Amino acid sequence: MSFLQRGWKAAGIVLLAAAVTIAGCGKSGGSGEASPSGSSGASSTPSASASQSQTPAKEKVVIEVWTNSRHDKDVREAMVKKFNETNDKNIQIDYKIFTDNYNDQLKLALNSGQLPDLIYNFPSSLSDAKIAMDLTPYITPEMKARFSPAAFNPPPWVGGIEAVLENATTFKLVYNKDLFRASGLDPEKPPATWDEMRQYAKTITEKGGGKKFGLGLPLKQTVFWNYYVIVPAALSGDNLGRNGFDATKGEYDFSKYAKYIQWWIDVNKDGSIFPGIGTYDNDMIRAQFSEGNVGMLSAATWDIGVFNDQFPAKIDWGVADFPTWDGKAGGGVPYETGNGWNINKDTKHPEEAKAVWEFFLSDEMFVELAKKGLGSYTNLAAQDKSIQPTDRKGVTGFLINDKSKDYPFSPKLDYSLVNPPPKVGNIDVGAGAAIFDAMNQAFLTGKDIDKQMKELGDAYNQILKANVDAGKVDMNKYVVKDFNPLN
Repeated sequence: MSFLQRGWKAAGIVLLAAAVTIAGCGKSGGSGEASPSGSSGASSTPSASASQSQTPAKEKVVIEVWTNSRHDKDVREAMVKKFNETNDKNIQIDYKIFTDNYNDQLKLALNSGQLPDLIYNFPSSLSDAKIAMDLTPYITPEMKARFSPAAFNPPPWVGGIEAVLENATTFKLVYNKDLFRASGLDPEKPPATWDEMRQYAKTITEKGGGKKFGLGLPLKQTVFWNYYVIVPAALSGDNLGRNGFDATKGEYDFSKYAKYIQWWIDVNKDGSIFPGIGTYDNDMIRAQFSEGNVGMLSAATWDIGVFNDQFPAKIDWGVADFPTWDGKAGGGVPYETGNGWNINKDTKHPEEAKAVWEFFLSDEMFVELAKKGLGSYTNLAAQDKSIQPTDRKGVTGFLINDKSKDYPFSPKLDYSLVNPPPKVGNIDVGAGAAIFDAMNQAFLTGKDIDKQMKELGDAYNQILKANVDAGKVDMNKYVVKDFNPLN
């Protein structure tokens, strides 16, 4: 089923980067109580109107809301203020933005029984507490009509719908058009194949005089193998699920990524990667890109905000799909949905909490956010091109369209079930990060790459089997035998 067939607008979603900073802090306060009005008439028997004016206003129901999203503070606080002043349900929203240790603050509140009524992004690390209300009964046909179907597609390990997923993120190649021009390359023709990307990188580096390089590879954080191998491989048809999981077979297979790791080894031997691999992180290499010293990088929607705000680019840059291995499209451009509002199932005010939840999911809210370029939203009203800001470079390159694809989830694994953990070379496969650590090991050793990737698949399948045998993973929730990455 294509992206459009699942209900997205043909025009696509404008993906505007917004760097969301995790936040945390104290418990909310404020009674939200309205002050009664009175009258000072001389008569000992007040008139009907005077008696009415002396009647205390009904105490408002305070709904406490916690969030870790700061980038949209101005818009959301203004909308909350308007809601508090105009709603006819006698509700007062106490809206708290956390600036540090958000997950820790939620854990403390959970342990003390003081969680708020609404929570933005209740962390998966606390999911075993089963604190989020199942919102399935509240997902009406009218609401479904206002969002992409992907908004109602939670991870398989979540029981029911605990949040309407409001953000969408896609992954692309960004490239320096100025360096393309200076190197004699067409700035409107980004590489179409991985071999072409290697040649472009060599050309840029050769013309760069030791100061400009074709590519960056931020391996100080090994997780970026996900964005420089696994995610880009999707367009060549090498992904049939996320994180190396083949949803059509219900097993892990990392062998298909060996050729991409070898490609990076070869490009490194060419001298085409920004020097200091392993010493710089993603922020460092993005800053170098913005300064004009790197030709091409892997990027996501949030990087629009990075190159416009965090590290304002001093260059002319563009956005393109990742190249394919042989020039033929084998899969759609990967995108993922996430972020949303949970209702505390133990709230003392379920009806009022539901009303506030609906307010945060209103078209008006998303339109105001979209007008400011503060996110990429599954809400259809926020996808109207006419309301998008025109002063943020890179926006059009991150449109989601009929080539975009939401790939099946990989299972949530309990690695402790296999002890001692299986090994791939010197890497203990005892956590999800082992995927990227093993890829990094293969890159650094430069040998037996096929063997190491096979061992990685064997290790993950051993852990998967242990989880299935223990009843912790139900494969019926993960196997999609007819998954087609092009449809």
